Amino acid sequence: MLSAAHLQLLKSVSRSFYLSIRFLPPAMREPVALGYLLARLTDTIADAEGLEKEKRIDVLNDIRTVVEGSRASLIAPVADLAEEISHPGERELLRRSAELIEWFRGIDPANQGHLSEVILTIIHGQIWDTTFFKEGQITASRNRDELLRYTYQVAGCVGEFWTKVGFTNLGAGFSHPDDAAMMLVRGRKLGQGLQLINILRDLHEDLPGGRIYLPGDELRAAGWDGDSTPKAEQVDPVFQQWLSECESFLENAEPYSKKVRNYRAAFCTGLPMKLAVKTAAELRAAGCGVVMREKVKISRNEVWKAMIQVGLF
Repeated sequence: MLSAAHLQLLKSVSRSFYLSIRFLPPAMREPVALGYLLARLTDTIADAEGLEKEKRIDVLNDIRTVVEGSRASLIAPVADLAEEISHPGERELLRRSAELIEWFRGIDPANQGHLSEVILTIIHGQIWDTTFFKEGQITASRNRDELLRYTYQVAGCVGEFWTKVGFTNLGAGFSHPDDAAMMLVRGRKLGQGLQLINILRDLHEDLPGGRIYLPGDELRAAGWDGDSTPKAEQVDPVFQQWLSECESFLENAEPYSKKVRNYRAAFCTGLPMKLAVKTAAELRAAGCGVVMREKVKISRNEVWKAMIQVGLF
């Protein structure tokens, strides 16, 4: 059951998602909130720089075995790892990891199945991310398929999860049952589009550290030697191609929110898509060179405008 303490924990790790959860129809709140907290838990572990890579992978695999039902409780002392985390909300998240697992084990079977599916997929993507990129080395995704697989594992599957939770808990009140198959596909595309936006927007942080999610074969075709940080003129054609791809994903996903019948669910679906479209426009206007140097984001005023536009729709 989603409690006030759970809401406070949500607020401590994501103020924006906390607001979205409160706006969701009550029937969807518990599985979506728990899904977010579990995903944030594993993401915190995967990104914990104070922990050795092997330790992070061991803990992720420990959580995986519990979520898939191979074991009833965690072996790894996840709560003990909290002192390695600087963010206070994430530190509390690790301290309460056993509580989250118990919550997961007590949720109704249908929603537990959806949660298990999405968290296992996300963990698979996080383990790839943790093992593939080597500290102190310049590493790029091998090709298009590898990048798309990663965007599915950490975000596209979330769009599918959202759709399944909507139909499970709201039934025809979420959308017409005949549209379920279409919405699963479009929900996946929406999640992948949102992740591509994150990847392109974060080039200024990832490239200096040698973490290159853009396909290496495409960068090499643009003149990159693979041994040094790619230059703007080498990244630009790949950046433009994937920005167009991202815009196509978002365009294909647009009918999704229009099919959602519940106003609250439609608002929570449409807002991130609208913000992603606006962010894509900002990235295109700024250009690759600027994106590689600094964070490009939409203004608070644009966020409010998007909320009004989605709300009126």
